[in-house]
Amino acid sequence: MPQEIQLKEVSKAKHHILEKYFPAWAKILGSRHPTLVYVDCFAGPGQYAGGEEGSPLIILNKARELVQKSDFSIVAIFVEKNAATANTLRSQIPKDLPDKVNAVVLNEDAHDFVQELLNVLPEEMPAFFFIDPYGHPLTIPVMNQILSRPRTEILLNLMWYALNMHLNNPRVKGTITKMFGDSNWLDAPFAKQSGSERETAFVDYFLFKLDAEYKLKFRVRFSPEDRVPGGQSRTKYYLIHLSNHPKAALLMKEVMWRIGDEEGTFDYSATHQGVLVSSTPNVEELIEYLKRRYLNSGRKLTFNHLREETWELPFIEKRYREAIRRLEKAGEVRVDRIDSGKNGIKGGDLLIF
Repeated sequence: MPQEIQLKEVSKAKHHILEKYFPAWAKILGSRHPTLVYVDCFAGPGQYAGGEEGSPLIILNKARELVQKSDFSIVAIFVEKNAATANTLRSQIPKDLPDKVNAVVLNEDAHDFVQELLNVLPEEMPAFFFIDPYGHPLTIPVMNQILSRPRTEILLNLMWYALNMHLNNPRVKGTITKMFGDSNWLDAPFAKQSGSERETAFVDYFLFKLDAEYKLKFRVRFSPEDRVPGGQSRTKYYLIHLSNHPKAALLMKEVMWRIGDEEGTFDYSATHQGVLVSSTPNVEELIEYLKRRYLNSGRKLTFNHLREETWELPFIEKRYREAIRRLEKAGEVRVDRIDSGKNGIKGGDLLIF
């Protein structure tokens, strides 16, 4: 029954990321658009057995705060296949939501319903899709249709441990083929690999098939409570943020980095939390990379442009700022401070290598 679902430590990671990223996304898009859409494709009951809030209530609480301080409205669509779970969620929806927050619970199978939703959802309306299944996600063709829309992003929970169990199961071959949109995966390297090689190859192949310019992944390992042999070194799932705007990727990188528990990496095991320090990844690595790529190149670019151009590096804005200051002190970059003060480094400041 829905009320018996327990919140595990590894689920807190995705809830934290969702809770921190959604308000920032909404403020940016809401400044230029009157209505925003949030779609939770596998919503669940809204509340766990211990009373903790699930993703629907987290979003609605944030939406309530957001609309009180802004002019935009939020439409929150919660899709849940199980009828009993959908009814439980309906009972959890706050009765006193402001008029600018419209919450709808739909007892539908997201694998079929999202296609119907895209047919009626105005393309110009910004939308954020949270895809958090227990097993297979939406098909890649459907996710690519979502990503083809302007101002639309996806936060995907790619359940590696479940998918890995199915890859060699002949009875599930048709489902995997539907997920990818074709049978080419049968000839992909991961189909014949095992262990960490298979995991890396599968995730790379999966991401390659997605039509997003920016694909940011965050690895979540099994926690001790999962009681999986060697679990704390094994991947349970990947949270993958998909977008087509560099600012979205940089913003999500800031959010994800802060909860990684291997100092400065995008990795979470639920063994330790909030222990990030400045030592790893070492800012020296960033400095050396910037020197190899830009030093004596004559390039002129803003601080923001630099971060966007190197968005895949595992460093947040604070580390970039430190690296540029040190390069400036060494005479290896000149900074024309357009946005910042005497010693600051901000987005529009011009860097001359």
